[in-house]
Amino acid sequence: MAIQIEKAKLIESLKKVMPGVETGNTVIDGTDLLLFTGASVSSYNSEIAVSAPCDTQNVSFSVKGADFFNLVSRMSDVMVSLEIVDNKVKLKAGRTKASMALEDSSKVMNLIRDLNVASLKYEAIPEAFIDAVNICNLSGNAENIRGVAVNDYEDGSAVYETDSTRVCINKLSERMVPFWVDDTTFNNAFKVGTPTGYCVSDAWLHLKYADGTVFSAKRKDHTAYPFEALASFPKAFENAKVIVKGRLPNNIAEAVSRVAILASGVDKKNARLVRMTFRKDELELYAEKMGGEASETIPWETALEEDPQNMEVWVNTSFLLEASNKVMDFTLCYMDMDPTAPPSLSLVFQSGEFMQLVQGATNSK
Repeated sequence: MAIQIEKAKLIESLKKVMPGVETGNTVIDGTDLLLFTGASVSSYNSEIAVSAPCDTQNVSFSVKGADFFNLVSRMSDVMVSLEIVDNKVKLKAGRTKASMALEDSSKVMNLIRDLNVASLKYEAIPEAFIDAVNICNLSGNAENIRGVAVNDYEDGSAVYETDSTRVCINKLSERMVPFWVDDTTFNNAFKVGTPTGYCVSDAWLHLKYADGTVFSAKRKDHTAYPFEALASFPKAFENAKVIVKGRLPNNIAEAVSRVAILASGVDKKNARLVRMTFRKDELELYAEKMGGEASETIPWETALEEDPQNMEVWVNTSFLLEASNKVMDFTLCYMDMDPTAPPSLSLVFQSGEFMQLVQGATNSK
């Protein structure tokens, strides 16, 4: 017997679980499936598992996830007819008819059951946590980004995200259970919505949403994250030798994007570099490439307290733009984060409980 499902509600549920559907080659049988239980729909790909409410009126089945989602998404009628006949799921909406073979999901279903998300004890997510994750999110240099981590910090916790040259730390007043996950975890989780609760199990981070959806992500080895080294950043900043501190001009992004057209790179990734010259009355941006060059001066909108003595630093343009899009307040300083090495020239962006270190700054190209 065919059932009728409102297409909009079905698509809303499917979008939540699609991050867990494997779209490439599958290592585990069933990781490319959508699993309907009659009251929910689930996906699992060994790194992400998602379960969301989905009323299929007690009809349970499993099908290839990407094909099912793409097919239903393109159906034009507001209602979708669904029926299980001869080991196939038959779909009809308006003038469109389709059938898909049912798939064996026993292996992946057992893996989903092992997560036991319904019986987990979830703690409330601190109100400041979502904003902390968003502001710590790093763009560019993706292969070197270590991911998002939470660890104890003073009387509360802190959210961390780092790569080989940048460090983001956002302090939280509330204590959270420590964890470390891949940098794509929250990008996918926030597509589902805003989680309200979390639980850290032996191998997984589970995020729960108000509608009952649960997003689970495989955790990384928390003990391997360089928390001890990163803890030196705020302390080193407190003791840093400040060259200049101030607020970048509001049009810094537009100016950098113009000058960077003629910026060349010197590292293995061909990062484009721009030179920043800090003067008392203005900031100069300069770039050069293959005999060409470009420069632009920008007056300070907020007067500098220190005289930077025309200090020059070269900075990765994408790193500069990424940091300044979050926070405009900066400090250029020498910091001693490693006692065995000379103090390093660093750009630090800071606002409230957030700090970002751009350690790629150098006074020579």
